[in-house]
Amino acid sequence: MNSVKRKQTIYSVIAFGLISCALYGIGAGIRANVGIILTPMAQQCGLGYSDVSSCIAVMQFVFGASQPFFGILASRRSNRFVMLSGVGLLAASMAGIMAARSFVVLMLSLGILFGLGCGALAFGLILTSSIHFVGAENSMVISGMLNASCGMFGFIFAPVIQYLLNIGGLKLTLTSFLVIFCVLIPLAIVVTSKDPKAKPRTSTKEPLPFRDAIHNRTYRLLLAGFATCGFHMVIIESHLFSQYVSYGIEETAASWAFSFYGIATIVGALLSGFLSTRLHKGKLLVFYYGFRALWVALYLFLLPKTVATAVLFSIGLGLTGDATVSPTSGLVNENFDLKHVATLIGLLFLVHQVGAFFSAWLGGVFFNITGSYTLIWLVDIVLCLFAGTMSAMIRSSRKEFN
Repeated sequence: MNSVKRKQTIYSVIAFGLISCALYGIGAGIRANVGIILTPMAQQCGLGYSDVSSCIAVMQFVFGASQPFFGILASRRSNRFVMLSGVGLLAASMAGIMAARSFVVLMLSLGILFGLGCGALAFGLILTSSIHFVGAENSMVISGMLNASCGMFGFIFAPVIQYLLNIGGLKLTLTSFLVIFCVLIPLAIVVTSKDPKAKPRTSTKEPLPFRDAIHNRTYRLLLAGFATCGFHMVIIESHLFSQYVSYGIEETAASWAFSFYGIATIVGALLSGFLSTRLHKGKLLVFYYGFRALWVALYLFLLPKTVATAVLFSIGLGLTGDATVSPTSGLVNENFDLKHVATLIGLLFLVHQVGAFFSAWLGGVFFNITGSYTLIWLVDIVLCLFAGTMSAMIRSSRKEFN
């Protein structure tokens, strides 16, 4: 009987995990592939590469900056309210981009509305709703699945977006996104169906968790490392496709090479979720950040720039791409109460997206100045080494191996 119940629990966790993955992965997958539509947006609005890069940079920052706010709002209203609001913001952003013919409108639509929509459907809120559904003992499994969904949908969307652009241009691509976003509404309702009922408001406001978090040594080290993680990730999301094309790789081949990054993040995220239940999370982060620095240096300076090496580079980047999130969120979950986890993970994503803002923006600036992406990657190597050093200082939690 215990064996039957265990199997039923595993199946229910997997089934619910897949629903959560779709809710998180759709927005994350489109955000991860925004670089593919960079040039069509620039052409539609009559803007330069660096102008659209600036819009993407603001989007990345707004995505991170809004997450602590949405975490607080969810604690006062509900996770469902925030997630459904996010769907509306994403839909409004697509309509705005379709109508955009100037820098200001594109900034408002892509930079602000799309960033807010993704922030409302971000990792922390979906993870906490998922934990309420499947239990804290399955949190690392769900965390790994959610991270893997970024890669899965990134892999799916990369060639799909390129195909839609080829047959119908930017308008068909954005219209298709609008249709896809409609699916998020029932998914959000299911994912939040086991959330605790909101408590009646009282005159005494509960203090925000930021002060305790900033005084926590582990959390400060996570903040330092995760900011550099955002810098690294958004070079990939915003500029890697264009970098492959700059090497003379044909656009369709470049999109397929880029899609292997998504496949590899699936493997890396799932494996990281598994390893985070068994190994020292700080040491895992040291390995992930160190590998990134070594892999980038190897590709930049030693490997030829062909389709085959582009695929290989994408796979190597993907294996650690989303792998940092499971040990990071696991350390937050171990050190703080669950009701504050979404807000504190949101704060981590805020500093993550500060790094993302600078890499999206500087990538375009450096390319305009030097005609290559080498300089932005050199900065990334230094930052990855810094993040690895910070992670090496994280002590083991007493609960870590229980």
